[in-house]
Amino acid sequence: MLPKMARVDGKPRQMWQKYLGTAEKIVELKKRATGLPHIKLTSFQYGKTAALLAISEELNFIDIVNRHTNKKKIEGLTVGEYLLLNIIGRCDGALSENAMQKWFDKSTLSLLWKFSHRLTCQNFLNHYKYVDHETSKKIEDDLCKALIEKGLTPRILFLDETNWFNYITKGEELPQNGKNKQYRNHMKQVCTGLAVSEDNVPFMHEVYEGDRHDSKIFPELLDALTERLTNLKITTDDMILVFP
Repeated sequence: MLPKMARVDGKPRQMWQKYLGTAEKIVELKKRATGLPHIKLTSFQYGKTAALLAISEELNFIDIVNRHTNKKKIEGLTVGEYLLLNIIGRCDGALSENAMQKWFDKSTLSLLWKFSHRLTCQNFLNHYKYVDHETSKKIEDDLCKALIEKGLTPRILFLDETNWFNYITKGEELPQNGKNKQYRNHMKQVCTGLAVSEDNVPFMHEVYEGDRHDSKIFPELLDALTERLTNLKITTDDMILVFP
């Protein structure tokens, strides 16, 4: 199938789709086109991208993000679409925002999404500023509710803590000096705790200052996780918590 996408009221919508034939027919057409100078054939990976787009639509991902981000309605991609682009791109491998446009041009999304501006690192950063810690929690809550409605209620949760260094030198609360996993202890770091289900689906995250030891923050993470599960009306009586 070949779909045609367009933006309607600021949202991507499928306008039409055409059946291209069986795989055998497409291979035969490709053979016939070989050697014709005016015909250029390009192949795109489609299965993974289509699956991620379908999951996003089923969970209403873009609308959930946009609902909690206070961005004025202007021409171009929304915050939710930028985040989805980042997710799909990084499912293909390690990818920086600087490399996103090059990846996009060679991806199936270039056939489905049309917009006037380029995917620069600055454009990504301009949209990320709308997703602060409290906003990300609200987005996470709504996504967890959607997952539970789909029957993905966790029975086992794996809780772990990690950290990463950064190049922030001053003016922020979270980045602090500590012993990070990359052995760049002279640089400031941010710590995070993440709880995922037995299906490897994230159900909670918390970020905290880089100079706080894992053993000190663990009781707070446990309280936050219990509160999250209670708000989602998930019983913890028979739940198993796994942590290192």
